[in-house]
Amino acid sequence: MNTESHPLPRITIITPSFNQADYLEETIKSVLEQGYPNLQYGVIDGGSTDGSAEIIERYRDRLDFSVIERDDGQTEAINKGLTRADGEIVGWLCSDDTLLPGALEKIGGHFAMHPKDDWIAGGCRVIDPVGVVTDTVNPCGDFTLPGVLLRGEGRSFNLPQPGVFWRRSLHDLLGLLDESLHYCMDFEFWLRLIETGRRPTLLDTVLATYRLHESSKSCAAPIGFTREHIRVEGGYARSLPLPQKLKVRGRLGYMHRACVIHEAQGRLWPEVMRRPWWLLSQQIRQAVMQGDRKAA
Repeated sequence: MNTESHPLPRITIITPSFNQADYLEETIKSVLEQGYPNLQYGVIDGGSTDGSAEIIERYRDRLDFSVIERDDGQTEAINKGLTRADGEIVGWLCSDDTLLPGALEKIGGHFAMHPKDDWIAGGCRVIDPVGVVTDTVNPCGDFTLPGVLLRGEGRSFNLPQPGVFWRRSLHDLLGLLDESLHYCMDFEFWLRLIETGRRPTLLDTVLATYRLHESSKSCAAPIGFTREHIRVEGGYARSLPLPQKLKVRGRLGYMHRACVIHEAQGRLWPEVMRRPWWLLSQQIRQAVMQGDRKAA
């Protein structure tokens, strides 16, 4: 693939990390052992106290950049890496995920052979804390703004983040990640691309692993994800025609009530008294009845 007519592009991979010493070295090795000839790789650590700094130090001479300092979370860490990126192609790999062998060759080769593609997505294997594969997630969806925001009405949408890569020119044009977001900053960036009419090219290959464990944000803070999705999707829904906007607001309202029900822990009446119209919702009525039965 690395010929004079189709040279492999430079790829920048950024690993944001904070107190992930149990998995960090495996992540670093999965990138460095790719053997990709035109790689820029950096690790941005938010001031870990669990031995991560020592792991980074062991690989410092093989990293193109490394930063160990307090930050405001994963999104800021990724943006620090993106501002240092000199690769034509960029992506990030969290410090509990890994690239599969040969992934960068496939990614670089695709971009080399398809110069008009500016955004690609491959599949991910879902693994447990010890690395056992529990599922495989492939990218899919109707990659239009209504298609994403109205998913659930016969539509699906999934872009597993470790398998997504894009040309650096896109965030040069559209801006870095939104640092006010700590959970769905990737989703918001995908929406930003989709809103401009860009569609990802889906690769029929698995590129990475995505690890689920008790301290991963997906498992530890599901409500955080949901609340950020409500905010982000509500913002993008404003540009939809009124009938579609109302449908999205209905789905987001259901999600919001689900968050309140979860956080109320069976003590829902104070919330209902503040919003008596919620009793028109079967979702709320069922939750109130379940709470009353538990109290009895």
